[in-house]
Amino acid sequence: MVPLPGPSEMMHVHNNALAHYVTDSRDAFSEKLNAVIITWSYGGRQIAVTGSWDKWNKGVFRYRFIVDDQLRYASDLPWECDDSGTVYNILDVQEDVPENPESLSEFETPPSPVTSYNNESLDNYDFSKQPPDIPPQLQLTLLNVRSAAESHQSLPKPRHAVLNHLYIQNNRGQPVALGSTHRFLQKYVTVVLYKPTR
Repeated sequence: MVPLPGPSEMMHVHNNALAHYVTDSRDAFSEKLNAVIITWSYGGRQIAVTGSWDKWNKGVFRYRFIVDDQLRYASDLPWECDDSGTVYNILDVQEDVPENPESLSEFETPPSPVTSYNNESLDNYDFSKQPPDIPPQLQLTLLNVRSAAESHQSLPKPRHAVLNHLYIQNNRGQPVALGSTHRFLQKYVTVVLYKPTR
């Protein structure tokens, strides 16, 4: 029995051989195409795919990756080993069958009751309401939260809605507080400036 080569075991392929076989599939075929996804997730600088397909009709196809000029296969995708011990990834292409709308009829939602909607027009009361001074998500700022005097831990992560705003807290007889929170990568920086009222 021949042991299966791992993804790290490779064969060397010359780059000039690869250049002769690169084609644009959009120019080659004008008939109905089947969509497939082939993914390489093991890194590398230059990655290509080579395989046994021709016009992508339905069927099972063998393919390998050329990663940095070396033949490899992806162990996380379906694969098989031939008689000579060479490992290939395999791709089973099926015909794209359109959905039959009649088969989905059992999944339709029941109609809404007639009484669940109304067409009442808006009255003067709806237009006479004053909008809030600030949006409710901006009312919860660091300036409005009391901190525990004995706690020296980091502040909780701020919500994205409060970032990059300048907040002012002005209580009579107390210093004016200005505060702003900014994000740098994964860190948050909050600056609070206290200014005496006199």
